[in-house]
Amino acid sequence: MGKTSRADWSPKKRAAAVTLKKEGFSYREIAAKIDPTMTPSGIRKLCVRFKSTGSISNQSGKGRRKSTSAKTDRRIVRMALKNRRITSDEINGSLQASGIHVTSRTVRNRLIAGGLRARIPRKKPYLNARQRTARVQWAKQHVQWRKEDWEKVLFSDEVRVSIFGSDGIRYVRRRVGEASLPECTVPTMKHPVSVMVWGCMSRNRVGRLQILEGTVNADKYINSVLEPKLLSSARDIFGEGGSFTFQQDGAPCHTARKCINWFHSHQIPLLQWPGNSPDLNPIENLWARLKRLVAKKHPSNKQELISAIITAWFHVIDSKDLAALVDSMPARCQAVIDSKGFPTRY
Repeated sequence: MGKTSRADWSPKKRAAAVTLKKEGFSYREIAAKIDPTMTPSGIRKLCVRFKSTGSISNQSGKGRRKSTSAKTDRRIVRMALKNRRITSDEINGSLQASGIHVTSRTVRNRLIAGGLRARIPRKKPYLNARQRTARVQWAKQHVQWRKEDWEKVLFSDEVRVSIFGSDGIRYVRRRVGEASLPECTVPTMKHPVSVMVWGCMSRNRVGRLQILEGTVNADKYINSVLEPKLLSSARDIFGEGGSFTFQQDGAPCHTARKCINWFHSHQIPLLQWPGNSPDLNPIENLWARLKRLVAKKHPSNKQELISAIITAWFHVIDSKDLAALVDSMPARCQAVIDSKGFPTRY
């Protein structure tokens, strides 16, 4: 077993070493009594330092000298901030070209010290300038809405749920050579069994679900979703004749003239909605949780998949989750304003 450095010695070991030295033990005897991995020379330096400083702690500034200056460290961080996708090797190449010779490992260490760790980028919708402007305007119009205002909104969306959905990052324990064992892999399919689901939610409860088959056009949206599911969901949540505002995204089947006329004839006001803004819709977060719950059921066919979706939707999602999601709307609006319309963390 190799010797341990003084930086690894606990305060208890250091204090014991100083005490034993005062009692007349040699450095070698002290090492044998406390920990054979401690070096006599290290104990001697500890005792000398204690005699001169009265402290058993290491002196600051006595470690190995850094291979980069503070100026170089700042340069490394600036380069990473200027180009978020630049690699440590590319940064090191630029440093080498200017006469600064360090390793790529050193560059990575300086980036980590600057709070810049490498991470897999999140996938977010592309937003052009017009869409970003519309998002900011919408957020400014609604950031001051009260909880009572958001309680009257019925949020809606469609989502595709597949049999091999994600139940979050999971790890397996395996030995060398076991990477391909069935119990150490996650099965995937090129064309997994999946269903398209329409759903809606309010601050207090979820609405009814609709399984959608094939392509959804304006007629199917009215006949399969709005008539049988939206109206009944509104009665369930807001009571017969209760007032509410309906939220939907800008999909062509949603904004077709036939659908807009249907909303007018049923006197259902629509919440104006900016394009490409899933981060503003709290039901998106509900879908993510639904998929995790369904994945844990491990459905093996379409009927089991639908059953798992319905069970998760009506029996697992509770009112506390819904309230927390809808109550986040002011924060979502403010996040859009702060990001100048770009995608947010939601």
